[in-house]
Amino acid sequence: MSVREAHRQVTRQRILDAVLDLVSEGRTDALSVPDVSRRSGVSLATIYRYFPTKDALLDAAAEEPSRQAAGFPVGEAIGDGDEFLRTMWRSFVANLPLVRRQATSEAGREMRNRRYAATRAWMEREAANRGIDPTSPEGQRLVRLAAMLTSSLAFLDLHDRQGLSPDAAADDVEWAVAALYRATREESS
Repeated sequence: MSVREAHRQVTRQRILDAVLDLVSEGRTDALSVPDVSRRSGVSLATIYRYFPTKDALLDAAAEEPSRQAAGFPVGEAIGDGDEFLRTMWRSFVANLPLVRRQATSEAGREMRNRRYAATRAWMEREAANRGIDPTSPEGQRLVRLAAMLTSSLAFLDLHDRQGLSPDAAADDVEWAVAALYRATREESS
C-alpha cells in the first residue's frame, strides 16, 4: 500500500470514528457534518471529498461497526450466519455505549435503519438458500422475525436486561431462528 493510500485510509477512519464517537456520547441527536469535522479534525471539504453527501457519510458510518467486528458490512455477510452473529455480539460488549446510543438517539436510530435493508436482503438470501420462498407470506414473516431476533436491540435485551453473555445470547437466538426455519418449512409444505 502506498503512503498516499495509507493516509487516505487513516483520514477516512478518523471521519467514521468521529461519527461513531458522537453517536456513542449522545452529544447530538441531529448529527451534522460540521460536528464531525470539529470532532475528527478533518476539514469540511475533505469530508465531502470522501463522502459527497451526509447520506453517504451516514451509510458508511452505519456499516462501520460490522466492518470493524467481522471485516465486512452486514450486507456482504456470507457463509455461517451464526458465527457472524456471535462475532458481532462479542464486539458489541466492547462498544456498549455506541450500541446503547443507537437504541436511544435519533442519529443511532438512523444508523440502524440504514443497515436494515442490507440485513433484510441477507435474511432473504438465507431463507432462499434453505429452500424457503422469501417472498411468500410465511417467508416474509420468517425474515421479519429473524431480523428482529438478530438485531442490536435483541442483543441489548438479552445482555443488559437478562444478563446473558454474548455467546449465551447468540445460542438462544440461534435456537429461536432454527425453530422459526423449521416451523416455516412445515407450514409451507
